Amino acid sequence: MRVRRSPFFGFGMGTGVLLAFALGSVPAFADTLLVVPFENTDRAAELEWVGESFAEALTVRLGGAGHSLVPREERLAGLERLGLPPAAALTRASWLRLAEEVGADWLVLGDFRVEDATLTLRGELVDVRQLALVRLAEEQGPFDRLLLLQGRLAWQILRRLDPTFPVSLDAFLQRFPNLPVSAFESYVRGLLATGREAKLQYFRQASHLAPGYGAPAFRLGELYFDEQDYPSAAQWFEKVPAESSVALDATFFLALCRFYVRDYARALETLAPLGERLPVSQVWNNLGVFASYAERPGAADDYFARALEADPGDADIHFNLGLHHLRRAEWEPAARALADCLGLVPGDTEALFLQARALEELGRPQDASQVRQQAVGDNPALTVSLERRQLELDRLQQRFSARLAGQQETPAAASVRLEHVAVHVERGQDLLARGELESARREFSEALLLDPDSQAAHFFLAETYRRQGRLAEAISELKASLWSQETLPARLRLAEIYLSQNRMEEAREQVEAALALDPANTEARALEARLGAAGPAPARGRPQ
Repeated sequence: MRVRRSPFFGFGMGTGVLLAFALGSVPAFADTLLVVPFENTDRAAELEWVGESFAEALTVRLGGAGHSLVPREERLAGLERLGLPPAAALTRASWLRLAEEVGADWLVLGDFRVEDATLTLRGELVDVRQLALVRLAEEQGPFDRLLLLQGRLAWQILRRLDPTFPVSLDAFLQRFPNLPVSAFESYVRGLLATGREAKLQYFRQASHLAPGYGAPAFRLGELYFDEQDYPSAAQWFEKVPAESSVALDATFFLALCRFYVRDYARALETLAPLGERLPVSQVWNNLGVFASYAERPGAADDYFARALEADPGDADIHFNLGLHHLRRAEWEPAARALADCLGLVPGDTEALFLQARALEELGRPQDASQVRQQAVGDNPALTVSLERRQLELDRLQQRFSARLAGQQETPAAASVRLEHVAVHVERGQDLLARGELESARREFSEALLLDPDSQAAHFFLAETYRRQGRLAEAISELKASLWSQETLPARLRLAEIYLSQNRMEEAREQVEAALALDPANTEARALEARLGAAGPAPARGRPQ
């Protein structure tokens, strides 16, 4: 089985952003940002991890607002190409060289210091093309609020890049989980560790300190995956929560783990939803291989057709399609697919060898002999090797990033995906009306897998949770609905839930927001009257 190494490396391994905001497709015109480690002005060795933590946390927090972020792996590769050390504090000029090397439009850098458990940080935003520097407002607070302060800095950057950025600071900060700093520290130390055992120790510690933290679980899965310990890798990929910023990446690798332990049907079942969420050739290619092994030939044909529609110039997809037909003794379509592969890569030894097999089965021995000679010449060892493995030469995509793959989605594919979203939402509403709550929940969840920004799916999933008595989850989904789109029904439903929990202040905030949208709304006025006994509301801006 050949493994395909591609530029789709894991991306955004930070603090586990809500799926609705971390995985949206990045517009083709989006600027690319490079965030580098912040300088430790105190030079305290025990705080070196904090500098790297800025690159990690800011990359994740900036990645869901329509910008492309340079992943850590690409940053390190760029430093290596330039001959610069990965761990040293570099000058601004060196960081600019790196930004140019990786094709970044903006460079984010800065410094920090810690005095008496108080963290002070300063950030800078550099326009790489214009060589213009913007100094950001200083942030300061208790060290144990590190992630909060980094979130505030990220919001500053987004507002500088786009003064019309529509999300308030408080709403932006709520998008990110409240992790213990100790868990984040362990994770970052794991990133910086150079030895396998140290990485395992730090990532396990981070996962133990914050069991819902997806990033260390994903990294552990990667470590075991690279060692081909697929059962152990699968156990960690399964621990990545659905709301994590790396959830889709974990799904991709989990499917591969199941394939490599020969659980072909589960591999196909695991990956298929990702094909709808991210209809790109890398996913369709693997689905085609999985379906072929699962003896689902019609599905395999369909997946390979989709992969070739997305990327007709990918020789490996043609190769896999040819191999799929060979396994089914479909010699004519196998020969055509392998000919297409060889038209793109004429010297492909494995494709030539398989093409010879197809030609031989088609009753063309002379052509088959000529092609086989091209493939193996007078090398008997190679001949034996290819004979032994000929039906297991599939070329799987084995490096993947959901965020980068999302940038490849065509308008036509996006349109089809959104049609599927509408179908799931409509089905869910019908089920909800009939009181079939668990079935409705599955439909709305499927819709959100396809479109994490679907306001309707978030709202109706919240209503499903409310009816199930799962109020904390209902509140979370209503907030996500409001982040996707400001609506009166979501504000009113949040107010009702808060009121039922005797959370008067929060209920009042939602009623005020509802009345700001529609001052004459009778339901909002009724809720306002019910809250009257709690006393007047303090003055405040509009809640988010």
